[in-house]
Amino acid sequence: MPLRFIRTKKLGIGIDPLQAAITTTAFTRDLMATIQFPPATAAVSVLLLILQTIQSIQVNKSGCDRLARRAAQILIDIDEQMRGRYHEAPEALLRNLDRFQSTLISIHQFMRNLADSKWSDRFLRKSSIDDALVEYMRMLDEAAQAFQLATLINIHLTVSSMREHAATNATAERVIDVPPPPTYHEVLNEPNSVALEIRSPGIVDAAESGGKSLSPPEKGLKDHYLPAKLSSLTLEDDHGFRRYHQSEVILRGRSQLQDRWWAGATEVQVQGQRALIKKYDGDKDPAYSKWLRDVKVLQNLYHPNLPQMLGFSDERAPTPFILLANVQTQSPQALVREVLRSSSLGTSMELLLRFYRDLADTAMYVQRQLNLDENKVQDFMEASSFRVNSLKTLVVGLPPPREGEWYTARNYGLAHTLLDACLRMLPNNGRVAYSYDRGEEIVTEEIQKKINHLVTLARVLLPSGRQSPVLPTKLEALIEETEFETPSLTLRQIRDLSWNAEGAHGHTWYEKNVPADKFSVGDIGYIPVGGDFGSFVLLGNVIKDGKAVFSLSQQSHGEHWCWEHVPIQRQPLQAYELPEAIAGWPVAVPPYSQIDVVVVHEAYLSCVKDAWQYLLKNGKAHAVNSSIGPENLILVTHVGTHQDFYVRDFRSKPFMSQTHTPNPRFAANQFHHQHRHGFHQPPGFGLQKRGVPFNQPVLPAIVYLLTSLDANHEPHWSPSPMCLPKGVTRQPLAQHFTTKIGWKTGFLNYVQLHAEDFDGT
Repeated sequence: MPLRFIRTKKLGIGIDPLQAAITTTAFTRDLMATIQFPPATAAVSVLLLILQTIQSIQVNKSGCDRLARRAAQILIDIDEQMRGRYHEAPEALLRNLDRFQSTLISIHQFMRNLADSKWSDRFLRKSSIDDALVEYMRMLDEAAQAFQLATLINIHLTVSSMREHAATNATAERVIDVPPPPTYHEVLNEPNSVALEIRSPGIVDAAESGGKSLSPPEKGLKDHYLPAKLSSLTLEDDHGFRRYHQSEVILRGRSQLQDRWWAGATEVQVQGQRALIKKYDGDKDPAYSKWLRDVKVLQNLYHPNLPQMLGFSDERAPTPFILLANVQTQSPQALVREVLRSSSLGTSMELLLRFYRDLADTAMYVQRQLNLDENKVQDFMEASSFRVNSLKTLVVGLPPPREGEWYTARNYGLAHTLLDACLRMLPNNGRVAYSYDRGEEIVTEEIQKKINHLVTLARVLLPSGRQSPVLPTKLEALIEETEFETPSLTLRQIRDLSWNAEGAHGHTWYEKNVPADKFSVGDIGYIPVGGDFGSFVLLGNVIKDGKAVFSLSQQSHGEHWCWEHVPIQRQPLQAYELPEAIAGWPVAVPPYSQIDVVVVHEAYLSCVKDAWQYLLKNGKAHAVNSSIGPENLILVTHVGTHQDFYVRDFRSKPFMSQTHTPNPRFAANQFHHQHRHGFHQPPGFGLQKRGVPFNQPVLPAIVYLLTSLDANHEPHWSPSPMCLPKGVTRQPLAQHFTTKIGWKTGFLNYVQLHAEDFDGT
């Protein structure tokens, strides 16, 4: 009997049309009330369009309905919180509403396309549609978390206002005399940054002395970053934060975080909301002290770039914990690496500027709220660990506790600390690398070029050293202008801002090993694909060809040393100038010794910024004539040679003969000593050292090394300080001298732009 095909209706969970209509009507009524909040009017209008579009969707209707319900609930919750005080809406809430509106517009467009698509298209795109619904739900969850931060702002503002008007009870404090910190001499012009720290011995002695016990731990909490008033506060008042029992927390996975303060934090679910739990494991007393300190800090610090605490554990929890709103985060290094790989150099620079702004704002806020001096703020920022949330906002984790009083001294300011923290987020820790360097293997040549441009521009644009850490007004305005634009900053905009900055575009790229005497300042050309500077293709010299007028300078320096001297000390050599750009180097050669010499000659542009500007203005014209990209052009700004020599007095040291000691029996009879063997000997004859008459010392010999940067000049040793013209026989050194003219190597500096420099030109 043949099989029969029977069509049956699939039983499943559907949406009752009547119930859906009732629910939609209720949401619409509540949303119409939300329109009274002007900043939310546009978002409500878009959501009403979404509800209308859902009625014409045939498939995935339940998923679209869940999206609309979630978005509607967010707006209704906002209206309930702000009703009656719309004019007090914080700026952070308004910014989040703008982002939320953009998300709703994307959802509406997605649903409109879904409603208009054919059955066959929906069938082929089923998996992508499901993924899109999941992604939009995640975006709504992130929006809800962002609005939670705005609620926390109000909590902290209310708590701060209450504390200002509350009466403070005087508490007895144990006073410990702390000796003054040691005096440090700060060197401000050192290229290497140095930081010194010392713990106060008074605090150590007090902690180790046999005084009265300070228990419970919260009464004896004394942290390096906490002021005395904050340290003395107890947790009897929750200050608006809820205490959670451990049974209310549901784990949703294992921890993948390993970044210092964030290590071990795990995603959880609390009352239907996602959160992050940070547990304090380990020995009971140290764990409790760390937990207590973090709770006190987060109760009294609120900033968008600090961890947002939702609550903390009650006294019955065996392991203390805190709950954070920062759920979806990643390391800034991962984000920067992804932006460098997939976005433009301008976008990468914009991200770095935002990170610096976030760090500077956080540092200023922490300093003001905790009443810290600059060194303590630097301690705080340098010991902190960073994460980035889903909105690409930097979150600064708390530094580890430091018990007692610490004194630190640095030869750099807060601006240097913040800039260094930003640069360490880059691959290779923000180090400019060249062709001969071995950095991270996963960093490609193209990524490293981006990093080089990024680092050099950041060091010019951002504050550093002892400057004020506040981001310059022009950069702040530029970031705000591009807040919601795509694409955002361009590399040309960044360069235009940096031309007038101090030290702007004074950097060059460096190659330490090139053929000697092959390059000249002003050479312009390119390296073929797969080649190196040995295969450099010269297109011309912009100075010799009259295409540019640059100011040039030259210099030379040398060192000499003797291997027999222990320890070996290299001493500088002083050169004197001779005609035709020849340098003379007088060298003193001790008897029976060898003196090694190294000489470096250099020629360079006095102002490197002129080369950058020339290449930016004329690079495209040079590239068109040579059928290459303008970003491949190389303009040489600095050339030099490095050469080693030695001169040696190879005479053997004279043999020191034994002296003849007279017989003491005849010491008084000098006549016998002088007339033995039947002939007269002059006085002192038998006491001379053979080969060194009259014991006179041998003086060093002065010889001269004549060198030049000019490839046509042949370096040589000479007994005369003057350089003879070509063709004239040179006088050699004395026969007991041997010399060496070492192999000459070259090096150069150059400028090379990025491809984005020429976008739109």
